[in-house]
Amino acid sequence: MDSDIVIEGRAAAVFAALAMALWLKGLIVSGVQVRARVRGRAFARTEDAAMMGRDPRPEPAVAARAGDAWRNETENGPIFLAIAAAAVLVGVSWGPIAWAGAAFLLARSVQAGAQIAALQPLRTIAWLAGLAATAALAGVTLGAVRVLRL
Repeated sequence: MDSDIVIEGRAAAVFAALAMALWLKGLIVSGVQVRARVRGRAFARTEDAAMMGRDPRPEPAVAARAGDAWRNETENGPIFLAIAAAAVLVGVSWGPIAWAGAAFLLARSVQAGAQIAALQPLRTIAWLAGLAATAALAGVTLGAVRVLRL
């Protein structure tokens, strides 16, 4: 079998759109955190409080939960994107990348919202759905590697 890999243009476009969508979702989560701090006029860091003409004080719970959602995304998003990039590089068709990407984006969006709103078990269910989407794409990608016999 020929091991030359041709990157499908649609697969690359799906990857690019997915990366931008995950970045936008991260900006929204960050915006929730900033809005909660500003509306509550509460800034835990001395320098942030000083910039806003305030004394440091504990931030609203929603700001802390949004921060947790953001940190959680920085643990999961890059792993999914790395697997999606690998899928593109080994020639996986755009369809599986799009389906897994849409499922991952939806699951991670629900997970972030549930984390911000303190909703269990929805948060855990959404996290598991994101994990399943990642595992599914990893399986497809490994299958493509096996077919290529790299």
